[in-house]
Amino acid sequence: MNLTDAGWRILRERFDPEWYLARYGDVRQAALNPWAHFTSHGHAERRQPFSSRALDLDHLLWRGYAARSLPELEALVDGADPLERSAAAWVLARWHATQGAWNAARSVLNRIGDTPETRLLVPHAGPEFLGVQAELACGNPDRAEQWIAAAARRDMVAAADLALSRVAVAAGRGASDAELSGILGSLYADAGLAAVSLAGSGSTRFDRLSAVPGAAAKGPLVSVIVPVHNAAATLPQALAGLLAQDWISLEILAVDDASTDESVAIAEATGDARIRVLRQPHNEGAYTARNAGLAAARGEMITVHDADDWSHPSKIRLQVEALLSDPAAMASVSHWARVDDALYPALWRIEAGWTHRNVSSLMIRASLRETLGFWDRVRVNADTEHYYRILAAFGPRAITEVRPGLPLAFGRTSPTSLTMRAETHISTQFRGARRDYLDAARVWHGIGGSLFLPEHPDHRSFEAPQALGPKEPPGALSDFEVLRASTLFDQGWYLEANEDVLMADTPPAQHYLENSGVEGRDPGPRFSSSAYAHVHGLDPETPPLLHYLRAGGEHGSGLFNFSGTGGGSGDRVLVFAHAAGQAVFGAERSFLDMLNRIAREGAAPVAVLPSLGSAAYLDAIRAKAAHVEILPQLWRRLGRNPHAVSVAECRALIRRHEARVVHVNTLVLDAPLAAARAEGVETVVHVRELLAEDPALCRILGGTAEEVRTTVLAEADRFVANSPLVHGWLGVPERTKIRLNMVDDALFSVPFLPRRELRVALVSSNIAKKGLGDVIAVAHRVGEVSERVRFVLVGPESADLKALGPLPENVTLAGYAASPMDAMAQADVVLSVSQFAESFGRTVLEAMAAGRPVICYDRGTPPWLVGRGEEAGGIVVSPDRPHSVARAVLALEAARIGLDRLSKRARVRARELQQAGGGSETTGA
Repeated sequence: MNLTDAGWRILRERFDPEWYLARYGDVRQAALNPWAHFTSHGHAERRQPFSSRALDLDHLLWRGYAARSLPELEALVDGADPLERSAAAWVLARWHATQGAWNAARSVLNRIGDTPETRLLVPHAGPEFLGVQAELACGNPDRAEQWIAAAARRDMVAAADLALSRVAVAAGRGASDAELSGILGSLYADAGLAAVSLAGSGSTRFDRLSAVPGAAAKGPLVSVIVPVHNAAATLPQALAGLLAQDWISLEILAVDDASTDESVAIAEATGDARIRVLRQPHNEGAYTARNAGLAAARGEMITVHDADDWSHPSKIRLQVEALLSDPAAMASVSHWARVDDALYPALWRIEAGWTHRNVSSLMIRASLRETLGFWDRVRVNADTEHYYRILAAFGPRAITEVRPGLPLAFGRTSPTSLTMRAETHISTQFRGARRDYLDAARVWHGIGGSLFLPEHPDHRSFEAPQALGPKEPPGALSDFEVLRASTLFDQGWYLEANEDVLMADTPPAQHYLENSGVEGRDPGPRFSSSAYAHVHGLDPETPPLLHYLRAGGEHGSGLFNFSGTGGGSGDRVLVFAHAAGQAVFGAERSFLDMLNRIAREGAAPVAVLPSLGSAAYLDAIRAKAAHVEILPQLWRRLGRNPHAVSVAECRALIRRHEARVVHVNTLVLDAPLAAARAEGVETVVHVRELLAEDPALCRILGGTAEEVRTTVLAEADRFVANSPLVHGWLGVPERTKIRLNMVDDALFSVPFLPRRELRVALVSSNIAKKGLGDVIAVAHRVGEVSERVRFVLVGPESADLKALGPLPENVTLAGYAASPMDAMAQADVVLSVSQFAESFGRTVLEAMAAGRPVICYDRGTPPWLVGRGEEAGGIVVSPDRPHSVARAVLALEAARIGLDRLSKRARVRARELQQAGGGSETTGA
């Protein structure tokens, strides 16, 4: 089913070039045009064209966040967006299938679209093959055949996946061996290989798999290592497949791992001189057995084969020929399919189809034994580690893939295998033992130096979870391992606090090592990176927690406090901030204002910051507070309890300072409120968010605006709203007072002297949600008409800013302004074009106080600040209409005489708002 013109139009309309470049680093590094790359390569490679909430939730779902993801996925399945609806149906159906809930999987699969236009986010046939599996599990072969027909209409569907589905349906109908052989035979015959059939008298279909080898081929000796432990039931079929190989230059090393059944007798009874039996004195696991085979192997090329799998007669030959034809390749690998004894495809989690890379088929040149050594001696995943070790040592082209999409082997599934046991289940590749193991392995791969593993190491080269049963004691811990072993590094907390790390699938400890010195991210609730770096004068290249641990710390406190010189002598009020960045923006200025108000009442505010921010900001806080505490915090998430350690630390602060009131400067924090309730202390929440019009923040908090409101109303005693809109949204006037944000009075004295080239400024943190893209669109439109307007972006460098690419010639990057006065000195007109509803809009009030007319979108509080009619201090335009903003800019540039009048009205309006903004924060009076 090819993508239609309508489908391409939808893709073009929704394609997100900034997101695409951020997601695919190879495209970004190659400086390619994202849309051109997607149309020529990305679509065929099934790259995602734009951000999808359903696919993001899929990522979270498998990493331990089911409670958080499932409700939102269910809502998306019932939503209005057909693309997200189809993607969510696929995600949910696959989840239900892995839980064995086949009826639920069937039900939700019926919601998935089957046209190219609705399947742009799920362009493969994975849903169709899952439909086959679900219908067969529920006894509906007719419906399963319909899913196969739908799969056949999709693009880039492997013939093997269709054939395996047809085998399963035919088997479900009770088909004969001859009929099943016909389906399998055609698959391999069409690929130019010996036909596979069911032959002989084996007890299961799997044991009757057979193929007549073609003409014998010989050349370099290949050693095939077969670890064997109590495999009497399956070994005959595995050896039959190997002895039937058309590459006859073989030695088959059956390494018996202390079996107690007839395995050794079966291997010896074949009478084939190519089979050599090696005996292990003790049962030590498959990888130790493989190592014994590797040490004894005589071949120029070496591969492995499990004792319960079956290989096509051409598998060995094709992998050998791939290495002979490519001298640069160090290894080859083929594909396989996992099936049960009845030949039903049995993937625990389906992707795009049944056939996939068989890492266990890795065939290496014998020289790698001298370079990289042996397999790691753990219970599972060492073959995957070995695969990535080769790539790390020799580069991404070191391993060549043979006949991708065609199963050259079948793996027999078993509910008792290590793959399916709880502690080593294949799902732990996402979160758990397998994931932790490979994270540590790949960090070791990237350190540099020798990647050689001896057959019998005296210590480990990298850490392995105990669930994987490592045979060696740990060696000297790497920086990565030191961090992971520390009680102060909380991996789950780090992922909760940094969703970008979670979505990027970066190992948390590795991310902390690479970024914490520069970004100041905290490793857990009991260690402040920014405060530790400040106190110890660390350079940005030094990870603070690592410095602390290497210096001998572990059980001491990683939290810091500073004395202050401000505040009154009255009761202590704990005042919690949710932001303290290196640059001072609205949240930081609002916090300073609030400390001033509390101090004016005679109370003694104790500021609790989530991070240190800048030294200058700390000094400003200390001048207004009696004390400053640094305590990392997670934002609230509905359905998740406040973090127990954070609550305990907040309770300790309440007791230490004998606080009478806990004042939280935002609704996004919940641990301080839980601590205050436990200590019997009064609570005030200063609400500065307008959730009713901020779906992005609602998503972060994990609920609807109403759900968050209901939760917060139950947690706090009183509220302060920063605008009438917020006051109305809270809906508890008897418990709420309005206290508008205040601005620096010095702004009213900043002169208004418009330049000949009108300077239109966006003063912000330069993140996308502040309207960066709209400003650039406005600049393009205005530049086509007038050369007398310059757009100024006042704010720091940011990833969103870089993602915009080359800027129009009429746009200037002014950098961060340390004060509102510095910012307004660079502007004649100020824009407020946020993509969300601002609960207040401090920059708008600052601009008006400085006499700068404002052009703002008609959403949130900014239009109320600007005012309407003859008294307005600016121009209000419809939201998300850059062309309307451009018209307003051109009108102001054309009628310069009106600028002075607007400036005066803006200052009058700002003075009225400033005078109305006073009041008590702690009493609400």
